[in-house]
Amino acid sequence: MKPSKSTKSRQRSRPIPTGKSVASISAPRVESKVADVESLTKLDLKSHGKPIAIAIAILCLTTLGLYSQTLVELEYQWRTEADYSHGYLVPVLSLGLLYSRRDTFPGLDGRLHWSGIGLLLLAILMRTMGQLYFMEFLTGWSIVPWLAGSMVLLAGGRAFWWAMPALAFLVFMVPLPYQIESLLSWKLQSLVTVLSSTILRILGFPAVSEGNTIWIGQSQMLVEEACSGLRIFVGMAAFGFFWASLIKRAWIDKFIVLAAIIPLSIIANTVRSVIICVGYYWFDDTLATRIHDWAGIFMIILAATLVWLVKEYWERVYRPVWIYIPADRLRTD
Repeated sequence: MKPSKSTKSRQRSRPIPTGKSVASISAPRVESKVADVESLTKLDLKSHGKPIAIAIAILCLTTLGLYSQTLVELEYQWRTEADYSHGYLVPVLSLGLLYSRRDTFPGLDGRLHWSGIGLLLLAILMRTMGQLYFMEFLTGWSIVPWLAGSMVLLAGGRAFWWAMPALAFLVFMVPLPYQIESLLSWKLQSLVTVLSSTILRILGFPAVSEGNTIWIGQSQMLVEEACSGLRIFVGMAAFGFFWASLIKRAWIDKFIVLAAIIPLSIIANTVRSVIICVGYYWFDDTLATRIHDWAGIFMIILAATLVWLVKEYWERVYRPVWIYIPADRLRTD
């Protein structure tokens, strides 16, 4: 028996019960769809959880096997070579960079990204070349692509770019190649010697430079490689990179801080050499030796202060300019 036309019309025009709306009637369907999506997500994470756990275990064991001895050798260099004593701070500051950028972390998608294998292979190649040809710096630098490849494999490319400043900062914990280190030391020795003797003459002291030696009165001061400024140059480069990574502004602002590292490190070491020369010219050897030791600490504080002053000056003088456009206000309203 078919319903009549009047029955059909009454079914179409049946009013909605009092106290209910269309949204409330359709809400259970929407909630069921959301529940289905959440259940699928949980199933997806559950299905990928075991491969991710296996990958993490393999990476941890491989990292321990490949780089345990390398890390021991790096720690020995930090402890015995004054030019690289800042190496202890590099991993800590790298974690600090990640923590400062935690608000922009892109998140995890719960699956493996096999494109990270390329960076892992690059790290293995660098380490192999370093071991075969006795290039310890290359072995140390291979830690960076190894960690980067692990990041891509477990978290994806977006997380890799998010962690890039912190990963690149780890380069400063590895000593420079011997050839570059010798070249920098020799150049800095000559420059610091000339600048120090010039400032001493300006201050009224009888100072003359001869090679890497400063004659002040009857005293002879030799600017050795340890006093050339390489230590403060490498340390300032590390801390300058750290400060530049924290600046949330355009790349030109970061570049200004990095470009200031070279002249500031030369200025700081020249001031140190002048203080030491004046100490040996005015006081006895015992007191002058103490001045020599304290001048090294003063140089580090002075260098860090100069970098901070450049950063603060640049940020205060060249502030971002916000252009008010009425049309934007109308669109937000």
